[in-house]
Amino acid sequence: MKCRRTFAACCLVLALLSGGCGPFIGRFIVRSFEQLGSPVETVKDKIADPVRPGVRLSVLWIGHASFLIQMDDKIILTDPVFTQTVGLLATRSIEAGLDVGAIRRADVITISHLHFDHLSYGSLGMLPKEGVLVIPAGGAEYTPDFGFAETKELKPWESLERDGVRVTAVPVQHFGGRYGFDLSWSAELGYTGYVIQYDGMTVFIAGDTAYNPEFFKETGRRFAIDLALIPIGPVAPRSIMSRVHADPASAVQIFEDLHARFMVPMHYETFFQGLDSTQHQAREELTRVIREKKLEERVLPMRVGEQRDLSAFVPWKKG
Repeated sequence: MKCRRTFAACCLVLALLSGGCGPFIGRFIVRSFEQLGSPVETVKDKIADPVRPGVRLSVLWIGHASFLIQMDDKIILTDPVFTQTVGLLATRSIEAGLDVGAIRRADVITISHLHFDHLSYGSLGMLPKEGVLVIPAGGAEYTPDFGFAETKELKPWESLERDGVRVTAVPVQHFGGRYGFDLSWSAELGYTGYVIQYDGMTVFIAGDTAYNPEFFKETGRRFAIDLALIPIGPVAPRSIMSRVHADPASAVQIFEDLHARFMVPMHYETFFQGLDSTQHQAREELTRVIREKKLEERVLPMRVGEQRDLSAFVPWKKG
């Protein structure tokens, strides 16, 4: 198994180099090495207890694609990454916005895809194990048994329901495999988005994705989404990234296609990926797009470690 995965990783590098991505790969590796040993920004005033009584809907940005979402009495974690590094080269620019010890339970943990910055073995090993771990179809081969109460694969449009929480996998545009070349590029293997429904609330989790109007308009037709968590980076180079990563403009288009009430951006500034001109390029471009479209009250950038309570905007109540 180890040899086959190593061979797959080598095939990926060779394919990228032969496919015209050689300059990008070389520059990316150089930039990654430059980041090694750089100081890591600390998060001040971390929240010690993220689960709040009386909260209907809140979201805490741990960093990158990692969120803690509270939906009434249920806790959902997305792509949890608490380690200092991911893969071989990527190191954090800012520490995790929540201490893993503050997570005393998680009813659902979603993994959007198998890449190192989303499926973190070390991080999953740190978490409480009473909940269900949801992974994309094709992910079981790459997911060790961490001892969770249940691990479940979902294909796009498949659902599971546990204790009133309904999780539906929805199609996104990215690519599969642990190394990028060891699973089919089919939309049904290795990567997915999710829609979480509970007690009249609906949250969309994109994971990693590029813009695909067919996918997001269909998801918007099927669900009335309150909150959408959508990636906005890496931005450059668009000739490569546009196939697999949204930039701020396309992320906002995804938000509009979904007809969601609110958007929280993610997948920027935690790890310096791609060849963006600065670490803050994605956030700066998003600020411009928000201003142009007059979406200041609906697109809600957050600081790493910040928790935002959206309960006032969720009108539905239990029975």
